[in-house]
Amino acid sequence: MKGVFKLLFLFILITGASLMSLNAQTFAVVEGVTKYSLSNGMTVLLERNDSSPVVAVNVWVKTGSACEVEGEYGLAHVHEHMLFKGTEGRRVGEIAGMVEAGGGDINAFTSFDETVYYIVSARRFLPMALDVLSDVMENSTFDPAELEKELEVVQEEIRRGEDSPSRVISQKLFSTAYSVHPYGRPIIGTKQSVGSFTRDGILDFYRKWYSPDNMILVVVGDFDPEGIKDAVARTFGKIKKRKTPECKLPPEPEQKRTRTFVIGRDVNTGYFSFAFHTPSASHADTPVLDVISGILGTGESSRLYRKLKEQNATVNDIYAYAYSLKENGLFLVGGVFDPGKVEKASKEIVAEIELIKNEPVGAEELARAKTNIERDFIRAKETMQGQARKLGYFELETGDYGYERLYLERVRNVTPEDILRVAREYFKQKNLTAGVLLPKDKTKGVEKGFRKALVFPGATQEKEKKKASSTQAEFKKYELSNGIRVLLKRNPAVPLFSVHAAFLGGLRYEDENTNGISNFMSGMFTRGTSSRSAEDIATQIEGLGGTVDGFSGKNSVGVTLSALSENFEGAMDIFSDVILDPSFSDKEMERERREILAALEKQKDNLTGKAVRNFLRTLFLKHPYRFNVLGTEENVDGFTSADVREFYKKVIRPENMVISVAGDIDAEKTPALLEKLFGSMKQGVFEKIRPPRESALSAAREIVEFERDKAQTHIIAGFHAPGFKSRDRYAFEVLNSVLSGQGGRLFIELRDKKSLAYAVTSFYVPGMEGGYFGVYIGTAPQKEKEALGAIKEQLQLALEGIGEHELERAKNYIVGSFEIGLQRNSAQASTVGFDELYGIGTYEYRKFPEKILSVTADDVARVARKYINPETAAVSILKPEGDSTENR
Repeated sequence: MKGVFKLLFLFILITGASLMSLNAQTFAVVEGVTKYSLSNGMTVLLERNDSSPVVAVNVWVKTGSACEVEGEYGLAHVHEHMLFKGTEGRRVGEIAGMVEAGGGDINAFTSFDETVYYIVSARRFLPMALDVLSDVMENSTFDPAELEKELEVVQEEIRRGEDSPSRVISQKLFSTAYSVHPYGRPIIGTKQSVGSFTRDGILDFYRKWYSPDNMILVVVGDFDPEGIKDAVARTFGKIKKRKTPECKLPPEPEQKRTRTFVIGRDVNTGYFSFAFHTPSASHADTPVLDVISGILGTGESSRLYRKLKEQNATVNDIYAYAYSLKENGLFLVGGVFDPGKVEKASKEIVAEIELIKNEPVGAEELARAKTNIERDFIRAKETMQGQARKLGYFELETGDYGYERLYLERVRNVTPEDILRVAREYFKQKNLTAGVLLPKDKTKGVEKGFRKALVFPGATQEKEKKKASSTQAEFKKYELSNGIRVLLKRNPAVPLFSVHAAFLGGLRYEDENTNGISNFMSGMFTRGTSSRSAEDIATQIEGLGGTVDGFSGKNSVGVTLSALSENFEGAMDIFSDVILDPSFSDKEMERERREILAALEKQKDNLTGKAVRNFLRTLFLKHPYRFNVLGTEENVDGFTSADVREFYKKVIRPENMVISVAGDIDAEKTPALLEKLFGSMKQGVFEKIRPPRESALSAAREIVEFERDKAQTHIIAGFHAPGFKSRDRYAFEVLNSVLSGQGGRLFIELRDKKSLAYAVTSFYVPGMEGGYFGVYIGTAPQKEKEALGAIKEQLQLALEGIGEHELERAKNYIVGSFEIGLQRNSAQASTVGFDELYGIGTYEYRKFPEKILSVTADDVARVARKYINPETAAVSILKPEGDSTENR
């Protein structure tokens, strides 16, 4: 029974429920069950068992915490507390007194998918049990005084849970494993949500979900088979049917990487909890997972118990459990250990899981696990309530009370090959969520070693296989004879390739008189060479199924190419031609000039862009990041072909060049082709520029401009921020993510709650000599003062730290966006090219996700305090002409 009690205990820890374990292992074989529906839509299951003069009556309401929406978190659980507290015909306290007076037991429990009410009594009290349960399902009054007391009881229950390390780590595990699905929320609710409940809100929930067509009545025991249906009809048949809404739950996205957490508490020992996402209770793989849980962690003969507790003394206790629910589930491994054994225990657990993925289990071990499952089913038949729970569970979770027949048949048929297949399917590195709860003074520096210990040996092998495969090959680095750095990666997934040639340049190499020349030059790359006109370049590259373009930014200039792989050499010939031999003809110079001037004119209509540019020239007083990438009208109007050619000679040099290629190419022949095309560039000395550094903001700076005939005020407040090479960059990326986006603080607080704007966000742009960070809001002119104050308030709150949920959301968003953004060959080529050019590191793109995921809440708080001071912000305000500044 030891394993069964562990499972029961775990369920209570996770859910906050008062009773039951939902593992399929606790149910027995169905015999003689009658199923039918009442006219009001209620499903009824009857099973007569005269082995003892007892009856169990259960009502399964098909609504648990998962169906709750914002503002309701914990409401299903409150109903568990309140439905026995009085109805229109029964006073407070009368219901429990009636049942207990007959020697019966009355109780309830709440889970993710259901709320269950039951009475177990002597058979002669069956009419009373039916009458009481039908009464509370329709006529509960939610007495105001009792409700107030019970809400305080729930608050105490929550506080008690906060003091229980097992409850704390279990809830944290679920909230980390589930990023979207409501299974990640605490069933019991939070202090804030429960504190906001009103009687009217609770009654609304009751009327919405407590309808007979949303209920299952289960009666098991020694009842009169002739009169039971009439008795059910007289009681439950009278409940009026309401229109029950559909409980639509958001699907949980596939987990892309291992998630970890470390919690510090005032405890004396350590707790660990691991989870892998698994399918629903009705899935064909669930019986196999139950067998695996028996092999790994149920009982003293299980592998984890023997190895980690008995042999190695690594843990004090350990369990494994397949927790299967209606929508999906988790395979759990958890227990208690010495706080100093985090890495050791993690490695040993990983090793045992890896073993069951790769080595077939023995016949004796497999038979023992199957026997234990069937044994637990049979034991449940000893009580009427155990059998009733089984019937209700299977009917609700799988839609078929008789599913256990199929379940047990599948258990009996599990083979060693099934275990290998299922273990490999679900026990994947990316599918793992793991955490530890330790004494506060033992948490420092733990997470890095913890994450490292969780790496599966098989995951390393998979990475090596991926590296060897064409689609996941690594970039290889070469150097041409003249010093040009080359990065190549073959990816034959699609017959395309991309090339990126980059040079240090851009705004960093400009001053007031030359601002805009990088952009001008980049536009001239495709406007003709000595051997090809602009029209020739456009026609020929399009004929090869490709595009070629120049680019210019804050830190670099260059040329990009994408084309069909079958035309690689022809397209590369054009690519090298536009880089090595641009003509800078006067005719094409004038065409480019007209385009840039038109673009500058168009910029004036983009008020958000103008606000950003004003912000940058307020923040940067000396550094060229204060300039407009397009330049100024005066400069653009005055550039000559000689000016552009001189700048070209200054930056387009082999020692300042990085070529990166990704796609379906011949990686063996490409270096020779690049040598042939670019080896003629003469090597020399490239003069690197070091722009003046900015002083830290010691006082607030502000620029205010007015625009005619505009309806909105645009505000940006910001600061200097970490650069590309700063260690603070990763924590600052996370800070920015916490603030930005529709799930970020700014959107929620300034738009959703305060209705200050339609558009509000933050942005972080790292650079070579530091970067910049800003918060933008577009608001009504009359809300300008309030909006700016709200921005500063949120920035001040950021200095105080962020929550664990915010931290995980932000990190997952950054890494997910980064990896999604690297799908195209062009993105991969540009990313590694820039990283090499800027000296960040050739393979930084492989390390970036890990560095982001290693950021802690303390790291975020540290960089926030280092770079942000709301009282010394650089502020840009662009507002309608005529708007009074008194509002500010």
